[in-house]
Amino acid sequence: MSLGLSRTVWAIIAIIVIIAIAAAAYYYVKTTTAAKPVTIVVVAYSGTTAQFIQFAGELFHEQHPNVYVKVITYPFSQYVTNELTALEAHSTEYDIVEFTSTSSLRFVPYVLPLNPYIGTLFNMSDLMTPQEAFGGEYYNTTTGQIEYIGIAYETVTYMLAYKCSLFNNQTLAQEFYNEYGVEFNPLTWQNWTTVLEVDQFLVGHGITKYGVLVDDHVSHGIIDAYPAIFGWWYMRDPNLNKNTTGGLPNFNIMFYGAPAPGCPYPLPDFNTTDGIEALEVYKELVSYEPPPNVTPITYDNLPELYAEYAPAAMLFVSQLSYLPSNVYNDTCLAPLPGGYAETGTNFLAVSKYSTHKQLALEFLAFLVSPQVQIYEYLYFHKFPISKEAFQMLLSNSSLSAHDKELLSERCNGAQHAWANPPNIPPTYPELIPSFNQEVYAYLLGQVSAEEAMNTAAASWINALIQTYGSCSG
Repeated sequence: MSLGLSRTVWAIIAIIVIIAIAAAAYYYVKTTTAAKPVTIVVVAYSGTTAQFIQFAGELFHEQHPNVYVKVITYPFSQYVTNELTALEAHSTEYDIVEFTSTSSLRFVPYVLPLNPYIGTLFNMSDLMTPQEAFGGEYYNTTTGQIEYIGIAYETVTYMLAYKCSLFNNQTLAQEFYNEYGVEFNPLTWQNWTTVLEVDQFLVGHGITKYGVLVDDHVSHGIIDAYPAIFGWWYMRDPNLNKNTTGGLPNFNIMFYGAPAPGCPYPLPDFNTTDGIEALEVYKELVSYEPPPNVTPITYDNLPELYAEYAPAAMLFVSQLSYLPSNVYNDTCLAPLPGGYAETGTNFLAVSKYSTHKQLALEFLAFLVSPQVQIYEYLYFHKFPISKEAFQMLLSNSSLSAHDKELLSERCNGAQHAWANPPNIPPTYPELIPSFNQEVYAYLLGQVSAEEAMNTAAASWINALIQTYGSCSG
């Protein structure tokens, strides 16, 4: 009897031991797997912003010792194509991809929708809304809802940068006022006529070699510069804007602010009288800089040419980081004439094919947190996307008055930025090349303004039909 009981007891003990060993083995495997090093791969274009992403990756690693962030870079002209090639092949190579505002909708099929993470991981109310809207948001025509597809990690706005010392010169200011009857201070400019008068005054008197610089590069710069100028006409003509600010989502200001009768989409508006006048102003601005077929003004060379030869420039504020320190410290910011601006922010999104989606999402949220965003300005002279980060910097007693002035103007400009080119799916492959080529031909005197705009508009309408179908009206 006792032997039988003993065997039962031993059997129970054996079962308990086996369960304990199995549990221990499971726990060991689970904890070992959790501690296994993970690398989050981010692909971006080469430059200072990529350095900031890598810097943030090192901070993230300090908080998550088993997680590493690796940033792979390509030249600006190559990175979008490289990413799309990988995504179209459903490659797991990249966890996070970067894209431009105008190329954003090409990434919709391949990136993770972020709406489920709004309010938990991402505090959208802290991010500059106009910056996030142009490229980070996608209007889903099937659901009728706005979907977030990417997160803007810095604030990039097309504004006027100008040399403070030159425009604060009271002697020049009085001479200019006597000649033209308007203020010399860029913060007071209300129209593009004043900008042209400044060019006439400074170049005509030999004070500067060039006028206010504007990008005229045929590969991409024209599509940035033209809507920044055209915005002045767009916001003043209800026939164009149809009582919208910035037009319909994704179509923006180079289309009417409402669909055409019988159409599911709006038609181009730049071949109107307003659009042609804006183009003529653009050409006159370009006449005060090197000919575009000799020395085109590009994103890359504009900071250098501004530093040496020009009083001011229409530029993306991200370009300020490329200025020599003495020029940077003598540069102030102003909105475009009339008090508006254009956005041009890049975005980061999580690939649908990432094998580390949750960690990638957590890193993105970490990247745009106020505590990390302040380093973007302090270490890299880039402007944060976080409103709280702006306020933290403005209250930082160690920053100079000049830094705070730039931050303040930048923050104000970012919240009044809407003069954007489109970012519908055919924008990058079709709309930009056709528009830029026609405007470039006009700048060189090869076609009239009307011919350039009508030809470009016809190309855009064809692209709309191919994408969305024909109008019934």
